[in-house]
Amino acid sequence: MQTHTPPRSYVPTVTKDVLHELFFTQSLDGFFIMMLDEPILWNDSADKEALLDYAFQHQRMTIANEAYARQYDLPLSRIIGMTPEDFLAHDLERGRSGWRALFDAGYLHNETDERRGDGTPMRIEGHYLCIRDDQGRITGHLGIQRDITDRYRGAEEIARSREELRVLAAHLETVREDERTRIARELHDELGQVLTGLKLDLAWLERRLAKSHSGDLPDRARDMIGRLDGVMFSVRRIITELRPSVLDELGLADAIEWQTQDFASRTGVAIELDINADATTVTDPIASTVFRALQEALTNVTRHASARHVVVEFFNDVGTLTLRVTDDGRGITRDQQRGRHSLGLLGLRERALACGGTIDIVGERGRGTTLWLRIPLVSTLPPSSPTA
Repeated sequence: MQTHTPPRSYVPTVTKDVLHELFFTQSLDGFFIMMLDEPILWNDSADKEALLDYAFQHQRMTIANEAYARQYDLPLSRIIGMTPEDFLAHDLERGRSGWRALFDAGYLHNETDERRGDGTPMRIEGHYLCIRDDQGRITGHLGIQRDITDRYRGAEEIARSREELRVLAAHLETVREDERTRIARELHDELGQVLTGLKLDLAWLERRLAKSHSGDLPDRARDMIGRLDGVMFSVRRIITELRPSVLDELGLADAIEWQTQDFASRTGVAIELDINADATTVTDPIASTVFRALQEALTNVTRHASARHVVVEFFNDVGTLTLRVTDDGRGITRDQQRGRHSLGLLGLRERALACGGTIDIVGERGRGTTLWLRIPLVSTLPPSSPTA
């Protein structure tokens, strides 16, 4: 196959200088060079504060492209000649800190809060590199930066929405726990008393019928008492599932012991329990969070794990309350920890976060699953700090 080669006169000739100029002028990113009036020797023996004073007054914008000027919404002619003091007048202390970091390292990649020409805020992401002479003195620096204000605000809004949803979820969990407690109390105080009274009346009726009647009536009465016992057992079970009285009356440690014994008796799964004495005094909402985590873990063992042995540990690890539940079952997978089938685990994570804690779940196929709940008894969350 023949290929056609155009005459040499048709091949465009573009020099490197032209390409560099086109890249510089047409780039969507801001390019600039700032030069010092006089070089400075920046080392450990230098008076760095004095050198920063000099740089902020005598380092000037020498070269910049239109994209850089657009970021500040200023004409390029006005940008040229500006000093760090002009650019960072809104926050000189932070500006000096950034300049010092640049001069110390020789390069810098960071995000900063800047101001446009009209004073409106913007978020800038930039890469900066010091320029040195043959004696190692700093003569200025060059930079490439872009305006990420919209992206940054979008990320802030997402983070704010997530935090609001987390607060709402924590509030709903608190409301639900309070409602469970109220319903359990009403069932115990009202329905429980009614059923107890009804059983006493039926027992009295059964005795009278046994003395004065023969046939089916005494048997029917005894059958009704038996069915009523079943109803009373179901009501007690519902009350316990809503809010076990042992949690309020005896505390979290005893509630954990009761829950594990009840689980072992119902399922036949062997349970090994270890409770540290330093972890016995815990109040709500932490107590409720720990107890519900144990309930969810044991429920998952029953439904999914096919385990024969479970170890439950509850201890105070240097100020961090820790619940660890380990089984020898089939092992939970990553997919099983996500989606609509894992809403119970998601709820536990939100409850733990509301208490300043975390939940981690690790499963190994065929070798079991471990759930860790960790809640600091004194909050270790850092105070909020500015982003730049």
